[in-house]
Amino acid sequence: KARFVEMFGTLHDNENGFDIVTIEDVCSLIKDGTHQTPQYTEDKKEGYKFLSSKDVMSQKVDWTNIKYIPAELHEKLYATIKPQRNDILMSKNGVNYGVAAVNDTDEVFDIYVSLALLRPKKIIDPVFLKCVINNPETKWQFDSSIKGIGVPNLHLGEIKKTRMFLPPIELQNQFADFVRAIDKSKVAIKKSLDETQILFDSLMQKYFG
Repeated sequence: KARFVEMFGTLHDNENGFDIVTIEDVCSLIKDGTHQTPQYTEDKKEGYKFLSSKDVMSQKVDWTNIKYIPAELHEKLYATIKPQRNDILMSKNGVNYGVAAVNDTDEVFDIYVSLALLRPKKIIDPVFLKCVINNPETKWQFDSSIKGIGVPNLHLGEIKKTRMFLPPIELQNQFADFVRAIDKSKVAIKKSLDETQILFDSLMQKYFG
């Protein structure tokens, strides 16, 4: 977040004089998933992955606790919307609306209405767009769009007209490379910590087990 502000500033001040656009301007597709509660299946071999807002809460797609739907339903949903690599998946329903993740896989899956799929145009880097959506200034715009009481629901029309700045693509790519390097370091550190914990547990078992 600090690096983002350092490189791009804030939308409010736009001290760098970037073009101000809307999310609709930088996406070729903005659509949500099926509005019908699906029939799930326990058959992971024959079924198809089905994602909802809970699967993007870490700002990454979390594949560890996903649900599955039957092939027949998948074919019907997939004919309407086919998620692709580098699509943005954003939660739009519930208290944690407005959280975005990049689909960085070629997995075949379908999505529920609680997720919006945003397909970035070539003028914007997917990682940069994800960070823009997760930015507090964007969240403030989302908050202003929520009306009424009950379960919050961020409508596609409100998402489309959300304002953002559009830096040169070279600057976006530079920031995206920085984010990927940080993520890679986090994975390496976690792996090292896990290995250390395993060694510690083994030693504790050896001497005190």
